[in-house]
Amino acid sequence: MSGTLVGVGVGPGDPELVTVRGVNALREADVVVVPVPATGARGRAEATVVHYVPEEKVVRVVLALDERSGRARREAAWAAAGNRVAGLLGNRGRVAFAAVGDPHVHSAFAYLARTVAESVPGVAVETVPGITAVQEFAARSGVVAPRGPAGEVAGVSRSLPDGEEVAPRAETAWPLPPLPEAAGREVVLRPPSLVVGVGASQGAPVEEVLGLVEDTLREAGLSAASVAELATVDTKAEEPGVVEAARRLGVPLVTYSAGQLAEVEVPNPSDAPLAAVGTPSVAEAAALADGGELLVPKRKSAASPARATCAVVRRPGVDGLRPGARPDTSRDIETAPVAITCRETVRRPQGAEPGPGPAGSEAVLNVPPYHSTSAEEHL
Repeated sequence: MSGTLVGVGVGPGDPELVTVRGVNALREADVVVVPVPATGARGRAEATVVHYVPEEKVVRVVLALDERSGRARREAAWAAAGNRVAGLLGNRGRVAFAAVGDPHVHSAFAYLARTVAESVPGVAVETVPGITAVQEFAARSGVVAPRGPAGEVAGVSRSLPDGEEVAPRAETAWPLPPLPEAAGREVVLRPPSLVVGVGASQGAPVEEVLGLVEDTLREAGLSAASVAELATVDTKAEEPGVVEAARRLGVPLVTYSAGQLAEVEVPNPSDAPLAAVGTPSVAEAAALADGGELLVPKRKSAASPARATCAVVRRPGVDGLRPGARPDTSRDIETAPVAITCRETVRRPQGAEPGPGPAGSEAVLNVPPYHSTSAEEHL
């Protein structure tokens, strides 16, 4: 046997929240490894550990855990830390790694253990579970923590990289019913994921335009706080009623040329806008111009004659990025364990070959927007 590596959960940063088993594991180890940032500052793991073991027993290793540091830097840091721990195991029989929270919940311990196992044949790896920040929050706030996934999680997770078919299934009907207003100790997040396409006749008053938008959202169970932008044809860029409606909603007014809108496939084309501005659709086409899911088809205002129309689209995104953004998408997806998105959101760069990893479109799990995120658009 070539020593033992023990991942010890040391809780969320409060020394009093380390389990008895965790304290015993720290004290029984010949040396305790603690992760520190590249700056060398003392982290929560070290601050907790020194309450139970002498400082001369503590060894610091740098782990680049900041996601902005890049995949190459993180992997280099993990490799260096693994080699350092492997060296310690060669000289000492039992090495503990102090992980904030739990060693297997958002922790670098799994990567460290894998590197050590490759370098030290026969090493034994053990874990001591710890209290996570989620558990501490639940205890302090009185809020019931959400249940984790049920079933054969490991087997299903392995199926994704193995190329086996995985079928998402939700117990809740889609779309979700409207959410109640936040009350008491509740927080409701409103992602800016809705685009409202607007058409208006010359001189349409803001009350008619804005009233139509607000009534349409309310009747669809959608929140105006999730509107990211109003969209229309460029000839209406200075139409007072449309401009003021966008200002009152606190969102930008985005415009497209009639030629651009005429190329967008819509369910309800009309001869009236074609004759007036040169496109068979304004509201639906403007909302759908950059892709998305049509939630509410074209509606007319209740005025007679109606001088405003609108349509509502949800534009899904990856990691908060809407279609059309220019992030380093391939890097972000490659470094993610699983990429869950909508088909129109992630596109390979023009001319790029599909790769074996998640950045290849075939490896992306395409599912409808999951209710834990998209429900937040609802009232």
